[in-house]
Amino acid sequence: MDVMVTDLLMDVLLISITFSIFEMALVQKVKTICIFKKSWQVILFNFVSSFVLGTLFSMWFFELSLYNGLWVSLFGFIGAPSIYEVLKKQNIINYTPKSLSNTITISRSNEIKRS
Repeated sequence: MDVMVTDLLMDVLLISITFSIFEMALVQKVKTICIFKKSWQVILFNFVSSFVLGTLFSMWFFELSLYNGLWVSLFGFIGAPSIYEVLKKQNIINYTPKSLSNTITISRSNEIKRS
């Protein structure tokens, strides 16, 4: 199995997963801005930012070569929307803790009568 999955491939995949999380957050923040009206504009922004930031990210923080940085960028471009869709289906992105509500419910048996 070591022949099929080399250490370099594992390193590139792990780095691209890390980068995909940042890329996903960046694209979602930019989507809230009214600059992008159509989905192809978001895809184009995702493509350009993935290759620019992914290459710089891998070269700066992990000291990878340009060639390996491009692979990190490609895997990040593919992975960021996939991670977003998985998190969206799991209801993690729109999660609101119950502790943020302003009301609580107390049963009548636990009510303290004040005179």
